[in-house]
Amino acid sequence: MKTITLLFVLFLSLNSLNAREWKRVKIPGAKCGDGIDYSVFVDQRDSTKLAVEFMGGGVCWDSYTCYGPNFRTWIHPIPNIPNFSSMTKEDGILSDHTMIYFPYCTGDIHGGSHVAKYQFGVKVHHTGYSNVEKTWKYLQKENIIHFKNIDDLVLYGSSAGAIGSFIHSQTIKPYLKNGIKKTILADSPGLHFGKKFWNKFTSRHHKDFKRSFKPIKLDYSMTTGFVAPTLPLVCDTLKDWEIGILQGTQDVIMSIVFGNISPKEHEKLIYRKDGLANVLNDSPNCSAWVAQTKMHTFLILPKSAEEIMSDGESALDFATRIYHQ
Repeated sequence: MKTITLLFVLFLSLNSLNAREWKRVKIPGAKCGDGIDYSVFVDQRDSTKLAVEFMGGGVCWDSYTCYGPNFRTWIHPIPNIPNFSSMTKEDGILSDHTMIYFPYCTGDIHGGSHVAKYQFGVKVHHTGYSNVEKTWKYLQKENIIHFKNIDDLVLYGSSAGAIGSFIHSQTIKPYLKNGIKKTILADSPGLHFGKKFWNKFTSRHHKDFKRSFKPIKLDYSMTTGFVAPTLPLVCDTLKDWEIGILQGTQDVIMSIVFGNISPKEHEKLIYRKDGLANVLNDSPNCSAWVAQTKMHTFLILPKSAEEIMSDGESALDFATRIYHQ
């Protein structure tokens, strides 16, 4: 509980190093988990370059984990953009890009399309997937983003946002012209969970997950939370994208807090032949950066982005290499 609380205090309160001029854009019909209207943030720069960041932050599956006392995510609008990300800062690798920032307030890894009714009549709008669909449509309709002008697209997310960056490579696809440079940077998506990981979710969650995962060929079984072996098929499906995945071997959030597994067991899965450390060795467009640490996410804070290493390469250097590759 203390770990989750600390994470969200961090997400909601820190400010630094960023001079972007964010404009809040309310998306008609889109809602946060608590039913309040949903908005994204946009900063206009080079119209031929677009970077999209999906905020991370847990998941929930009942009234206790959505509203408390055992909450596992944030389902309310955020007051300000947490603009301390190394991906959004002024002198970062995406400094020339026009940027869209998707706050995370639906508790569904940006993959839901339903309104749940939990204990005591509590309702939660798990509408992260449909919120993103509505956002692309609205930004194009209002000429806020000219998608057909884009030559360079980067989708980035941490934690739940890392999964969102994979999922929404497909929802944005109809708006783009062919043959552009496309990059996904997925920071700590997990994918190495315990056997009972999926049991906590409702049937409606599973329906949404299956629907949002299907276009990228990310499949899972109710009998195992070990999802990493499906990554080669995902990479082949997204073969026109350059993809970099970052993950800590003993990630305490993806193991203890959500994964129904210990950090040591998580590490064993990472280093299996079909775990993240090895499964992408033959992939032409996907690369993994695996650090021996208990830390969760690396590219949010400049300090961790520059100082956490894997084989002598920092997280930020890895992201930079994948982007320029």
